[in-house]
Amino acid sequence: MIAITRFASLSGKRVVSQSRFLNPIRSMSVTALEDLDAVEKFSESNDKSILYFTATWCPPCKAIKPIYSELSDIHDKDGIAFGKVDVDEAADAAAEHGINSVPTFIFFNKKVPMQRFSGADRSQLETLIEELKANDSSSS
Repeated sequence: MIAITRFASLSGKRVVSQSRFLNPIRSMSVTALEDLDAVEKFSESNDKSILYFTATWCPPCKAIKPIYSELSDIHDKDGIAFGKVDVDEAADAAAEHGINSVPTFIFFNKKVPMQRFSGADRSQLETLIEELKANDSSSS
C-alpha cells in the first residue's frame, strides 16, 4: 500500500491534515481475466456480468478504464460482476467472443450475452448496465 499524506502548517509545525491509502494492485471491483478458461468460469459463476475487452496500447481503452472501475464499484451492490480481458494476453478469449476492436463490452445475463458495443462511451455503458439490471430483475 502507498500512503499519501498532506501536511498543513499550523503555528510553524507540520500537521497531518489528511491521510489516504491506495492499493496500486486492486482495481476496485474489476476482475482481471487472463485466459479463455478464466473468462468462461467468470461468466458461469455470475448471474449478471460484463466483460470489458481492452489492450494496453489502446488510447480509448485508457480513457474508459477509470470509468469502468468507478461503475464496477457503484454497481457492486447490484450483484453485477465486472471482468477485464486484455486481448493481447488472452487472444483465445478475444477470438471466442468475436472481438474485432477495443474497447468492447459484452453484457451477460445468466451466461447469455444480452448486449455488446465497442467504443469508450460512458453514457452507453451506463445505459446498458441499467438495462442489464432491469432485465435480470424482471426475470427473477
